[in-house]
Amino acid sequence: MKMSKSWVTILLVGIIVGGFSVGKLYKEQERSARLTVLKNSARVKGTEGAPVRIIEYTDFQCPACSNANALMENMFELYKEKIFVEHKHFPLAMHPHARRASIFAECAAEQGRFWLFQDVLFKSQTSWSRMVSIDAYFSELAVSLGLDGARLLACVNSPAADMRVKKDIDDGYALQVKATPTFFVNGKMFVGGPLMVQEVESIVGKK
Repeated sequence: MKMSKSWVTILLVGIIVGGFSVGKLYKEQERSARLTVLKNSARVKGTEGAPVRIIEYTDFQCPACSNANALMENMFELYKEKIFVEHKHFPLAMHPHARRASIFAECAAEQGRFWLFQDVLFKSQTSWSRMVSIDAYFSELAVSLGLDGARLLACVNSPAADMRVKKDIDDGYALQVKATPTFFVNGKMFVGGPLMVQEVESIVGKK
C-alpha cells in the first residue's frame, strides 16, 4: 500500500513529537528522583512530613555557605517542626580543602555525627581554610566531637566516601547547580541563603 507524502510527513512528525515527549517525561522523572529527600539518610534533619522540604548543595570552604548555615540554624529554632532538610556535598574546585572536608563529613555521618561535625566545620572555617595540610586538623576535630578515630581514618582513606561525595556532585550538575550554596525548596531552586529563607517564610506563613 502506497502512502501519500502528506501521510508520511504526519507519521514522521508524530514519531518525533512522541519521542520528544517520552524524553521530556524521562528527564522530569529523573529530576524528581534527584529531588527526593531521603528519609533514612544520616544527612537529613527536621520533621518528616513537614510542609517545607529543602535539599541544600553546599561547600564547607565557601564563606556564603557558612553564612547560610547560620541562617538555617535560626530557621530551625523558629520552624523546626515545619522543615525537613537534606545536605548534599558540592565542593568547588576553587576551594582546595572543600572536597576533603566533605569526605570527612561523610565519614562523620557514618558515626551519626554529621550535623555536629558540619556545624563546627562552618564555624571554624576561617581558621582551617588557611592551612596547608588539613587531615590532622579534621581528624582531631572529629575525635574531639566523640567520633572513633580509627574508624574515621579507615573511612576517609577508602574510596567509598569519596564516591558518595562524587555522586552528590554529579546529581548537582544534573540539576544545573553552578554555585554554592544552592537550595531546592519544595523543588524550586534558590541560590544563596537569603532567597532560601524568604521562600521558606513565605511557605510557613501560609500553613
